[in-house]
Amino acid sequence: MKLIDFEQAIDNRILKRGLDYFDQGHVVSLETKDKKKYKARVDGSEVYRVEISLNQNDEIEESYCDCPYDLGEFCKHEAAVLFALKNRKTFGEPAVVVENDLKRVLAEQNKDELVRILLEISDDYPDIEKRLLFKFANNEDEITASKKLIREYINHAKRNGFIDWRHVDSALQGAEMTLKKAQEKIEMGDSEIAVLLALEVLSPVVKMIQYCDDSNGGVSFIMNRAISTIEQAVTTNLEQLDEKEQKKLFEVIIKEALKKQFDGWSDWRFGLLNVCAIFSHKKDLRKKLEKQLEMLEQKAGTSWSEEYEKKQVKLLQFEIIEKCDGTLAAEKFIYKNIKISDFREKAITRALENNDYEKVLELCISGEEIDKSYRGLVHKWQEYRYQAYEGLDDVENQRKLAYEFLFSNEYSYYMKLKELYELDKWPEVLGRLVEAFEKERYHRKFNIINKQLIRFFKMTLH
Repeated sequence: MKLIDFEQAIDNRILKRGLDYFDQGHVVSLETKDKKKYKARVDGSEVYRVEISLNQNDEIEESYCDCPYDLGEFCKHEAAVLFALKNRKTFGEPAVVVENDLKRVLAEQNKDELVRILLEISDDYPDIEKRLLFKFANNEDEITASKKLIREYINHAKRNGFIDWRHVDSALQGAEMTLKKAQEKIEMGDSEIAVLLALEVLSPVVKMIQYCDDSNGGVSFIMNRAISTIEQAVTTNLEQLDEKEQKKLFEVIIKEALKKQFDGWSDWRFGLLNVCAIFSHKKDLRKKLEKQLEMLEQKAGTSWSEEYEKKQVKLLQFEIIEKCDGTLAAEKFIYKNIKISDFREKAITRALENNDYEKVLELCISGEEIDKSYRGLVHKWQEYRYQAYEGLDDVENQRKLAYEFLFSNEYSYYMKLKELYELDKWPEVLGRLVEAFEKERYHRKFNIINKQLIRFFKMTLH
């Protein structure tokens, strides 16, 4: 991909946000020593480092950013730097000010001068004042400061009570800064403050969904990151927490999980409840968690989302039993809930591990009947059934199932089918296969892939 036409290869939304970042001067430095590898800094929710490598033909060979975005090949920071590079190449002059000597210059200043500089910059840029006050807040104030900071950024991004997709990232900067501080607390071994900071993110951000366009996934990303931070804080330092501290963390997390705001957002609710399950080695905490899970199950109705929530309850109950009660109790729970596809799959995979292929077949065949209205599940059980036939060296049933898969557009089974016949028998089988595929043309819609496959079959005949 050439630098001159990089815009054609990047998602339009990322491209637009990258252009906004470039136009607004977020690319604060851009430098190179050899005109091949470029290093840049982009000011977002924090300062991110971007590296772009070009070859002699100005083709982009590598692109990297240390931001957490992972939903596509390029993030908005990389897009902004690519716009800066293109501008430099087009007009033959620097696109931004290079700040090679900033660290040296600041190091030469005395403390009073640095204080004066920071105060002066803070007067011009109130956002910097917020960041500095938050960064250096003492332990007693940082929870309150984080709550205020998160809401200030959200409110500032609103336009007539709504946040459009272009301003969602700006709205979430306070949340990002809070999670960054929570991460620092984890590294310092302060799990309690880390959990409390991450919890402060959840309520205001989940409420944002009601009045923002989250088509870029920013809200979902922050919610998942906050829950992941809470989990990391608990698991990293669990052994250092005494019984009282563990109970306190459990109570604040489960209280958050059961808030009404998570009705309809069960993945996040159960993300928090899964963290609570980490404490299930404590009998009293396990009992309280299991009681809440039972209440959630009883409360759920029969809609698709409520059925999904019931399944999540069962899966979490299973996790607790497996962790605390051992293999036999876990297996008993699996078969008690075998009609739920997730548990049927657990039973099948365990049977495969134990080479109990007859049990695999029994589970798969009954699953295909129970789930006959769900094509994806039926296909999954058929694939497991094929593995059982392989384990039993049941060639005839492997052939039948591979043949079915081929007519369901599962062409990966072509080679499997071929390997099930002797070389001198295969041409005859292939001939019948081509004939059967040819007949398909006359009684159902025949797509291009099928036609290409027939041509391939015919080629292999000769």
